[in-house]
Amino acid sequence: MKRLMQNEKGLTLVEILAALVILGIVLVSVMSFFTQSAKFTAHNNEKLTNVQIAEEVVAEVRIGTYTNDQVFNKKNHLVEIYIEAGPGDLKLAVITVNSPDDVGIDEPEFTTQMYFKVSS
Repeated sequence: MKRLMQNEKGLTLVEILAALVILGIVLVSVMSFFTQSAKFTAHNNEKLTNVQIAEEVVAEVRIGTYTNDQVFNKKNHLVEIYIEAGPGDLKLAVITVNSPDDVGIDEPEFTTQMYFKVSS
């Protein structure tokens, strides 16, 4: 038995191929994790950009910059503002921000609503 162990000088072709297959499976699974992570990060970044633009527009509506229904571009995002009558002396503003078509996210639209008092 000791004599057989001393005659081993390396790995067989089958052992090398098995090691390469195992290594390939591990690398493919790890690389798919990084790919999904990059897609998730890009998607969240675009959604946060939409929210930030909507917050900027909300602030501008509050100070009276926009008084009627408008559609315009802001930072390459399509912004739609619809203002309608609300309860009492309040008005309702519906603000929708659409991402550009080339960003490739599942939910390219962000909508928020706010009531604001009409300044006299």
